[in-house]
Amino acid sequence: MMLTVAQIIFLIILVVIQGTLIFRDAIKDKVPNPWLWGIIGLLNIPSSAIVYLVYKKLYFKRKK
Repeated sequence: MMLTVAQIIFLIILVVIQGTLIFRDAIKDKVPNPWLWGIIGLLNIPSSAIVYLVYKKLYFKRKK
């Protein structure tokens, strides 16, 4: 299955948006290593966002 140029550009845009949103959220909530989470967010859609949300929930539960 070949992807068209438009589909590839769309996927790149989605990945960059996801990485940016994860990075900003990590900074806002003071999660350790926001740069690392931003880079992980650039790897794939949506599993890195799911992993980040699970980590964040466990991190704040343990912090309390």
